[in-house]
Amino acid sequence: MPTKKKPEKIKYSSKAIIIHDASGHILSVGRSPVKIPGRIEVKTDMPGCYVLEVELDKAQAGMSPVDIHNMHKVHVASGKLVKK
Repeated sequence: MPTKKKPEKIKYSSKAIIIHDASGHILSVGRSPVKIPGRIEVKTDMPGCYVLEVELDKAQAGMSPVDIHNMHKVHVASGKLVKK
């Protein structure tokens, strides 16, 4: 009887695409797999929302997009992720 192989865990890039509002509240977090070549372009047509591409630090890079969303906000003036 053949054994089923577990799917390989996806390795994500250390960059994240964040959509946030003017106060820094995160609306969406996107990350791409390391193996995807090129650059991902994201645009939003929602009024008052902004797109930010950030380089994640080591601790953030180990988090899922949901954890980043729940535990961080955007410091709008500096364009960086900060803990809530």
